[in-house]
Amino acid sequence: MAARSRLGRLALLLVSVALTLGLAEVALRIAGISNPNFYRPDPDLGWGLTPGASGWWKKEGNAFIRINADGERDLPHPLEKPPGTLRIAVLGDSCTEALQVPVEATFWALLPAELRSCPTLAHRKVETLNFGVSGYGTAQELLALRTRVWKYHPDLVLLAFYTGNDVRNNYRPLEQDPLRPYFVLQGGRLALDDAFRTSPGYRARQTAAARLLYAAFNRSAVLQVGKMAKTAADNLVGAYKAKRVTTQVIEELGLDNAVYSPPGNADWRAAWEVTEAMLRQMGEEVKAHGARFAVVTLTDGIQVHPDLKKRQQFAHQLGIADLFYPDERIQQAGAAAGIPVLNLAPPLADYAARTGRFLHGFPNTKPGEGHWNAEGHRVGARVLGPWLCDLLR
Repeated sequence: MAARSRLGRLALLLVSVALTLGLAEVALRIAGISNPNFYRPDPDLGWGLTPGASGWWKKEGNAFIRINADGERDLPHPLEKPPGTLRIAVLGDSCTEALQVPVEATFWALLPAELRSCPTLAHRKVETLNFGVSGYGTAQELLALRTRVWKYHPDLVLLAFYTGNDVRNNYRPLEQDPLRPYFVLQGGRLALDDAFRTSPGYRARQTAAARLLYAAFNRSAVLQVGKMAKTAADNLVGAYKAKRVTTQVIEELGLDNAVYSPPGNADWRAAWEVTEAMLRQMGEEVKAHGARFAVVTLTDGIQVHPDLKKRQQFAHQLGIADLFYPDERIQQAGAAAGIPVLNLAPPLADYAARTGRFLHGFPNTKPGEGHWNAEGHRVGARVLGPWLCDLLR
């Protein structure tokens, strides 16, 4: 009898837990609370977006995200270019992926409207294709160019370069991420370092159990909320442990302050050298495919903070005159390689100071930090459009 009673209590407990979780699942879905995992392992790029994944992104900004069947945060596009169409393929990282805003508010989605009156195009339709993925550096963007872009036959390849962390991303000793590919310079030539494929972390993500876990996670709002809680706790611990340059200036998550100055050690010199070599390589490969190549450097929050004193204070803390060194260096590297480069930071900094508007940050984050908000995307597209029109001429 005692054993039967214990089994009955256990069964009742299990039923209660199941009902509670079921009710929680329904409530969370009705409330629109989700935190899906949009990413999966990729044998060429380390990771990529999961085809067909969808869900709300509310960590920073607020947008419903749909990943198309080819694994891009974009609308579907046919492989064959429609007649009378100019195709622009945009490569980049999370700034280009732009989960923080609706797809129609992204700078690349706004470009066709900005180019509609371009006399150079003679009424050709402009189509932009987004290949941006969170966390990518120039190495992954070069590999994405080789493995994902060319089947769409673009006329122009635009690399959206984020100076805040792209240079660090490109050099293993600085990035120290074993789950991504790198390129290294050997005898002045680029060689692929794809050791991530044999790393324990990557192999663990490739197992059948891991795939089942990913599938279950993306179907359960309860599991997603659990992950949100864990992430929030990890962020609090990380913030407590982090050493700040100063508590009086805005700091960017993932931003390396060393990038604002000429490289001060061998690692940063090597990171810049391999970055510039990859830009040259991308230019050569795009030209070999009969397309045009261009680079646009994006902005980070402190570069375009509307309060000029905040910018000056930050620069003073770093002992530099201004915050545009990485942008200018990319432009110089482009000029040396015959690659057109547009620096968005100076004109967007002027706009922010003139209007007092933040181009980075959202109601659920600190103003001036993180990714572009809708205003940042809009102003970025407005500056980029005429430049591209002139370039295409």
